[in-house]
Amino acid sequence: MRGKIMLVDDNRVIVELLARKLAREGFQVIGCVEGSEAFVRCREEKPDLVVLDILMPGRSGWEIMEELRDHPDTASIPVIVSTVKNRPEDVERARSLEAADYITKPYVFSDLLEKILRVLGDRRPGTGLV
Repeated sequence: MRGKIMLVDDNRVIVELLARKLAREGFQVIGCVEGSEAFVRCREEKPDLVVLDILMPGRSGWEIMEELRDHPDTASIPVIVSTVKNRPEDVERARSLEAADYITKPYVFSDLLEKILRVLGDRRPGTGLV
C-alpha cells in the first residue's frame, strides 16, 4: 500500500471516481461527502493525506482545515486543497493554514497524482522510498 488518503468533497461522483483511480495506483482511500463528518473521520481513520474541497455546504473546507490544524491528533496531516477558487487570497489562506499543496478544479487526474506523490513520496513496493 502506498498510503491512506481521505477525499473530502461534497460531490459523491468526484469522490467515487478519484477513489477508484487512486485505488488502482495502490492507495487506500476513504471518501467523505459531508463536511460536518470530515474532522471526526479524519481522527478515526488517521489518513496519511487529505484532499480537501473548499466549497462545501455546511462546514467549509477552510473551517475543516482550521479544525485539523488546531487538534494535536490531526495537526501534522498534510492537506492538498482542491477548489475552483484560484484567487490570490485563497492561495494565501491555504498557505497560512500550512496546506501541503493547492490544485484548482477542473484538473486532470495525473496532476493530482503528481501532487500526492510529491507530498507522500513514492511509496511503491520495491522502490526503496518511503
